[in-house]
Amino acid sequence: MEMQNQTFFEIIIYAISAFSTLIFGHNLWLVAKDQQNEIEIEIVTSDKFPESDMGIKPERVKDFRVFSENDSFEIADFQTSENSLISKIDKIKNTELAALEIYPHPIVLEADKFVRYIKSEEAENFVAPDFIEGETLEPQRESYAKFAKVMFDNQSFARNVGHQFEIVLQENPSEIGEDGVIPVKVLFDGKPIENLRVSSGSENLKGGKYSAHSRTDENGVAKIKISGKGLWFIRTHYIRSHLKRNEFDWESFWASITFRI
Repeated sequence: MEMQNQTFFEIIIYAISAFSTLIFGHNLWLVAKDQQNEIEIEIVTSDKFPESDMGIKPERVKDFRVFSENDSFEIADFQTSENSLISKIDKIKNTELAALEIYPHPIVLEADKFVRYIKSEEAENFVAPDFIEGETLEPQRESYAKFAKVMFDNQSFARNVGHQFEIVLQENPSEIGEDGVIPVKVLFDGKPIENLRVSSGSENLKGGKYSAHSRTDENGVAKIKISGKGLWFIRTHYIRSHLKRNEFDWESFWASITFRI
């Protein structure tokens, strides 16, 4: 039979592809709520910040930890809600932020869906010349990894946690004011990336969707416009040809950071 010539991995990929396309474009956020004696951290998956459409499974968490000024500790306990994962930590002196990395996940997109996805990220230059709209007709196999940070204290704005793909603020959001610009640096493997689109938004603007976009310069720095108080996010996306071309065509990386002003 034809199916016997396929690897088990290929069968699984194609079986989940139809379902995965429904949620693939969703961003990953961390949202922190300061309660009396603890901090509640919610892992949110959606494109309508800060609501969550679907929770990730705990086994997809590769690393989830809280950072203080001189140390960090892993978060291993989760509560599962209908649409998200929630963890509660005790308040500790000098606790600055939390950071999450989830394992890479496979997906297969038909060529037309891949076109829409790449256009939505304005990433055409990153897939050319290996993928050309109207010329490349084969389904595209992709592996995607996601990274997220949330700041409890804006004094930790410049903290680099060592993620493979990471957004690092270059100025304190609390000092920007309600109408200002925050420069951010985007790093991949510790090095800046040029010409990435960086998007921002707030719970109080456009229903939690993107409200502004910028591009990184030759130093990996983008300038993000801030307008108003509240809970804010900054996110970006990077795609490149996969290093294991026999398994995947592409690998993409998603990063976000959330904070309050």
